Amino acid sequence: MNSTYIHPPANPEVAGIVTQLAEGLQHIEQIIEESREYLDQGYTLGELRGITDEGYAALYKVAHELCDQGEFQHALPIAFQLTLHQPTDSRYSFITGACLQRLKQFDSAALMYALSLDVDPEHAAAAYRLAECLIAIGKPEEAKPFLHKAIDLSYGDFDKRTLMEMAQKKLDELLR
Repeated sequence: MNSTYIHPPANPEVAGIVTQLAEGLQHIEQIIEESREYLDQGYTLGELRGITDEGYAALYKVAHELCDQGEFQHALPIAFQLTLHQPTDSRYSFITGACLQRLKQFDSAALMYALSLDVDPEHAAAAYRLAECLIAIGKPEEAKPFLHKAIDLSYGDFDKRTLMEMAQKKLDELLR
């Protein structure tokens, strides 16, 4: 994250959550190493730590609300912790990618969107956002297949019509 001072979230409870989870990231390598044997057996970090579905839902809601408020720097530690603890839920890697993308950390965002697509190959928005990040880091040729994928996954789905149109427009710009 950024080394410049960023004001804490206005809500003291949310500020406490962000601080706690951001501090937890400083020790994540040690935690992962200590849990390596179980992780290699297929357990998630969340399972080992006893995080419940309700716990995930509450944290995801906080991260989502922070994103809605444009507080991506505060949502990022929550989203990243969600991704680390439950990597099989594409929503978590997607929101982590969204935070990173908004913070202009395009390489890292691309990795999170790729993880989201690995978990859910039908995630049209992840394909589109991955393409955006690849374009931002100067890899437009690598972005084209993901734009095609976003278009294909959105085709015929009225709720994804805008996404399909954005992907087609970006693809047309690259083909010029």
